Amino acid sequence: MDKIGIFRRRVHHRTFKERMMRRLEILIKIIIMLFWPLVIGSGISLGWYEFLYKNGIHFEDGVGLIITTAWISVFGILYSLLFAIALNTVWGEYKSLRTAVKRRDIDTFMDLRDEELSPLVYVIITVISLPVLLGFMALKYPDPLSGASIIFGVVFSLVLLFVVVMEIDDPCAGLWYIKNIPKDWLEIDPKKFRDERNGKKHLRSY
Repeated sequence: MDKIGIFRRRVHHRTFKERMMRRLEILIKIIIMLFWPLVIGSGISLGWYEFLYKNGIHFEDGVGLIITTAWISVFGILYSLLFAIALNTVWGEYKSLRTAVKRRDIDTFMDLRDEELSPLVYVIITVISLPVLLGFMALKYPDPLSGASIIFGVVFSLVLLFVVVMEIDDPCAGLWYIKNIPKDWLEIDPKKFRDERNGKKHLRSY
């Protein structure tokens, strides 16, 4: 009987150089993807300091307690639920597209290629995230560094999550696109393909 150890080394089918190049490519993509969260987070933190902190605009301690315990919590939970649903939806479609490419299943690929989240979903996520952000910006902070750090962290996280959903929502383009998609598949109009396929099925039904 073969011995079963407690650790098994991963079997690599790529050379060491290929693995290093792939990791470098992923690192570069991550750096590029973090650009907008960094810029937007820095801009909003600076705006908070210039227009709110310097002018002493904030809620009093009693109201601040309500905001931290109720306001931010309620909208934060709503945002988390909406984001989880959106991410689960686009991730499921992303995996299905990857499987279709691997199996050379052009029918499934064309069915899912132009599927994307409704703009209403992005609107709802944005609208729900605003009360969370405004709640943090309206708090009274002991010093500008602590306030700017917290606000930057909140904005960075909200924008990063938004960017991640947008990237996965279009797996045929952008930074995190699916590789090995046949070039001719990308040149086909998905709607025309489905219309022609459904038309042929309709004719065969007679």
